[in-house]
Amino acid sequence: MITVVQTVWTVVAFVIFVGIVIWAWGSGRKADFDKAARMALDDDKPISNSETNNNQE
Repeated sequence: MITVVQTVWTVVAFVIFVGIVIWAWGSGRKADFDKAARMALDDDKPISNSETNNNQE
């Protein structure tokens, strides 16, 4: 009985894994992932020359 439960659990976990891989690599997700990848960089404000000069003094 334990072997059947382990086998079923392994198959279920594999199907979930394959589903996540298909979801992540799907073409519809590229724009969302690109936006998420740029999020941290877009939040930073550019450093102006006056701020750089004030910090060096």
